[in-house]
Amino acid sequence: MNRPLIALAVSLEDGLMAVNRTYLNAIWHAGGCAVALPYTDDEKKIEQFAEEFDGFLFTGGDDLDPAYYGQEKHPKTENICTERDAFEQKMFHAAYKTGKPILGICRGEQVINVFLGGDLIQHIDGHVQEARRAVREQGVDLVKGGMLSRILGCEQIYTNSFHHQVVNKLANSLVADAYSADGYLEAYCSKEHPFLLGVQWHPEGYYDIDETSSKIFAEFVNACKNK
Repeated sequence: MNRPLIALAVSLEDGLMAVNRTYLNAIWHAGGCAVALPYTDDEKKIEQFAEEFDGFLFTGGDDLDPAYYGQEKHPKTENICTERDAFEQKMFHAAYKTGKPILGICRGEQVINVFLGGDLIQHIDGHVQEARRAVREQGVDLVKGGMLSRILGCEQIYTNSFHHQVVNKLANSLVADAYSADGYLEAYCSKEHPFLLGVQWHPEGYYDIDETSSKIFAEFVNACKNK
């Protein structure tokens, strides 16, 4: 069977597209093939991306412009990329309409919530670990009976943590799926979309050594195969 093609929304740095190869490796390990999408404001091209690909992964990166959720910029909201913000908003809505699987990781989790009508807390302390990405020190409690607890077969996991912004108001079409020990939302899924999952941590950082991470990617890729 051919591997499903997974479109990645990635960073733009000094005119160069950039993505941590662990995203690509995690998707391949789970049976898919990841392809980075070039930014465009051409709506016909975006519609074709939505048609051609089997699933969509919105990756981590810098902060979303708070104008998207009606707030003034916090002093610690940094490195806004207006081109990325505009492309991801259009790409998300085009992908969402198809009903194809969508996964959001860190920034990706945040922007999806905003694009669906939620908002963010622009800065919190204590959620950027100093250890490398494979180190999982943060306890995360999964909502009993939720999407993640069903996928992972447990109600608590340990994750890494590399973010200073978090979901505040959750979009109406989303439901909370996990919380950190200090009460911040760490994951959600959709009440309306066939497969939409957002996680605040970076499971691609340890997919090869942790079963909970590999199960998340396997579930996502399998959904893309069976879209």
